[in-house]
Amino acid sequence: MVLVNMDDVIYNYIQKQLSEVPMILNRRLSYNGIEFNSKYEFRKLKSMIDSFLNNESEERYFVLPGIRGVGKTTILFQCYEYLLKEKNFNSNDLLYISCETTNFAGESDIEKIIEIYLDKIHNTTPALLDKPVFVFIDEAHFDKNWAMNGKVIFDESPYVFLILTGSSSLHLNYNPDAARRLNILPVMPLNYSEHLNLKYNYRTDIQKDLFDLIFTGEVENAQEKESTIQKELLSLDNYPLNDWNIYLNYGGFPTTFNIKFEDIIVSKSWSIISKVITIDMGNVFNLNKNNQNLTYKTLVYLASQKPGEISHDKLSNYLDCSKTTINNIINTLEKTQLIFHSEAYGGTSKKVKKPWKYNFATPNIRNCINKKFGNSAGSQVNMRGYCLKTKLHQIYLI
Repeated sequence: MVLVNMDDVIYNYIQKQLSEVPMILNRRLSYNGIEFNSKYEFRKLKSMIDSFLNNESEERYFVLPGIRGVGKTTILFQCYEYLLKEKNFNSNDLLYISCETTNFAGESDIEKIIEIYLDKIHNTTPALLDKPVFVFIDEAHFDKNWAMNGKVIFDESPYVFLILTGSSSLHLNYNPDAARRLNILPVMPLNYSEHLNLKYNYRTDIQKDLFDLIFTGEVENAQEKESTIQKELLSLDNYPLNDWNIYLNYGGFPTTFNIKFEDIIVSKSWSIISKVITIDMGNVFNLNKNNQNLTYKTLVYLASQKPGEISHDKLSNYLDCSKTTINNIINTLEKTQLIFHSEAYGGTSKKVKKPWKYNFATPNIRNCINKKFGNSAGSQVNMRGYCLKTKLHQIYLI
């Protein structure tokens, strides 16, 4: 029996990534020859990279938590491409890895992977490294000790710039010592302004006008800006008149931009939900199979109801399980950011007595669950109202 040397397995994977990633950038960052536009998170990281290279900042440990499908991997590749093509870095100084892949090989220790990379590729150690290298780590939550492992590398070398992505739970399981080093930059589902920017390369500065409308009653500027935006959108060659409805029903995830068929969007969205439950919730929160099944049923139940107050007692009776189990499932779903709650407005007494209201992170999730299981929470007009209410709860329109 031949024993596999895990260090060799990791080294072979690192070599593969160093040689292949520069070759696949165009494919990962464009569609039909058109390059993807960038999200705010990339522009923020780009400025931090520049500050680091100009010796203006020592911030070099960034964590991007978020639901699957919101574009975290694309952001990593955009940072990689920026350094390779605009900053003229050697590809050996840029390492992209996925801990999901290394986990299949039996090793998801970020500290060890980086040490092997520096030893075998740069013939050095973190402490002796004397030039900048950038390490992009996808699906970092597969390393149970990701935060401390990143902290160790951060402390050992002032030249390693780390960007990690992973499930929404990444911002929950790190200790205060690691927290002093890292910077959390959550990646959320797209609001409509981001949707317009990424899909149609259209940017609007209506945010301030809407704030003034809501908080000061300034109507005229908002009306004028709305009229201008409508005219500009209608002048776009590829902007459909029903884009707003498309966004409400299927928006939020850049991965569905170029999918034309509803059933495929539903299937892809359900796949995202399933992976959150079986992989993220299963691995990170140690959710057993029975509770994973209850989580599926909870989401289907929530999607079939009108958004609003959800009785945990009623839900536990419906699913024939304890209220404690339901509380744990709801809390865990919030931690994954699939759902969020809003509390009653008013004093402490009212907030305590009044049940919380629950909404999905993006209407796409509710709509796709209902489409998959044939549920209906009311008429199409009402459903659009629920979707819009979700967006307003998140202040998504601004």
